[in-house]
Amino acid sequence: MEPLTTLVNRAQAGDLDAYGAIVHRFQDMAVGYAYSVLGDFHLAEDASQEAFLSAYLDLPKLRKPEVFPGWFRRTVFKYCDRLTRGKPGA
Repeated sequence: MEPLTTLVNRAQAGDLDAYGAIVHRFQDMAVGYAYSVLGDFHLAEDASQEAFLSAYLDLPKLRKPEVFPGWFRRTVFKYCDRLTRGKPGA
């Protein structure tokens, strides 16, 4: 298994296969975390998908590849928050 820092560096350089490997590695965590926040599997999938797209677009701004897991988790939470903002009982 390729080290995460190597994958992030490759993805930052435009390697889509490297980003695909990152998605594969983090997809279960993203959906699971989003589900724990949202309580709805389909919304969790939506939040995760949006978070992966946002992370891809913002990846060049990430200065330390080793902090990707925490950085990405915050991105997932941001999209969960956007989905629940303004909903009654949320």
